[in-house]
Amino acid sequence: MIITNIQLTPPQISGNAEGTGIPLSVAPGYKYEDGKRTEEITHIKVCVVFVDKAYEKMKVKVTDLKAVLTQEMIDAAGGKMKVKFKNLTGKIYRTNSGVYDVSASADGVEVIA
Repeated sequence: MIITNIQLTPPQISGNAEGTGIPLSVAPGYKYEDGKRTEEITHIKVCVVFVDKAYEKMKVKVTDLKAVLTQEMIDAAGGKMKVKFKNLTGKIYRTNSGVYDVSASADGVEVIA
């Protein structure tokens, strides 16, 4: 079995079946070609804290560009906003320094509280 082929589920990533967490920030994610960033936005990056996972912080790549989540909304909520990720999945990967880490992605994000 190759560890990088394992798909992680919402409970394994977020600590809950719904894939919910508290957003800290949101930023555009850009397409890269030949190792250089283009101006094309292909996703958004949501930095989130998973309360049910011992307050673990992680960035989730969300492919739905129509998702209504802005930094202004997060700032105005003052840490009291909760989001739910649609089809949250994760993968284990190895960094250039040889350390294993986890990446997460989702089809969408929705504000639930």
